Amino acid sequence: MENRSGASGHSLIEPQPWRDWISITKPGILVSNLFCAFAGYCLASRLTSGDLTLIFILFGTTLVVAAASMLNNFLDRVRDLKMERTRVRPLPSGRLKPRNVLIVGIIAGFAGLATLYIFVNPLSAALGFIGLFVYVVIYTAWLKPTSTWSTSIGGISGSMPPMIGYCGFSNKLELGAWLLFLFLFLWQPPHFWALGILKKEEYRAAGYPLLPVIKGVYRTKLQMLPYVVSLFFVNYLLFAYNYVGVGYLIVSGALLLSWLISCLHGLFAKNESRWASNNFRLSLYFLTFSLLMMMIEIALF
Repeated sequence: MENRSGASGHSLIEPQPWRDWISITKPGILVSNLFCAFAGYCLASRLTSGDLTLIFILFGTTLVVAAASMLNNFLDRVRDLKMERTRVRPLPSGRLKPRNVLIVGIIAGFAGLATLYIFVNPLSAALGFIGLFVYVVIYTAWLKPTSTWSTSIGGISGSMPPMIGYCGFSNKLELGAWLLFLFLFLWQPPHFWALGILKKEEYRAAGYPLLPVIKGVYRTKLQMLPYVVSLFFVNYLLFAYNYVGVGYLIVSGALLLSWLISCLHGLFAKNESRWASNNFRLSLYFLTFSLLMMMIEIALF
């Protein structure tokens, strides 16, 4: 079908249903969550297990995270029209019907939780339910449009995948699972606030009371610091209780120190957009390479 332009000169977006359905699962977030779930499994199993548990953990987690993203898209569809980067999403642009997305999201959520419950263990299913409920109900429906606490409390949902991976193998809430929870819980607010600073005017236009919008950029930068500093203690505890080795401590510690220096530099940075963009990338490097180093150590030693 030819893509024609209207009188205003703006091109219409040609519907591509399969790509639209993929996009509302937020593939980037989905892959990141699966990576964290796999890291949690590695930490618990030390890669000594060769059964199918890992496959079911990843499959169930995929469905639960995809369901959370679809339901998030469904609930945010009206406000998404007010933000430049979200107005072209499949729901606000009208390429997908809200009712269809709602139905598929609910089905995917039930299927994911059932997979975890039946083929993994009830504990992993319970953790999946907590993550889904917090993200959809507590974060998206309640706190995101009403409170600056949305980012911090919403971090609970993003901390579930590594716990699902860990407890999918261990079937119990050990110290390792809680340290993984703290690792992701503390990482998420400063990571997201950097993006919030970068896109604060879009969030303001959409009516979201994000911390940079309500309290200002400098206050947000200050609030990032205790989260990043606390991650040093989590890293040390992972090492002290023999979950990770010296290699992890050095690599992750160096990345974390770089991130902390960037956060401190942000207090004096004049180009906020450039700083926020760089800080956002640093937070991603820290998470990705820390977990990757954790898995490499486990695989080699």
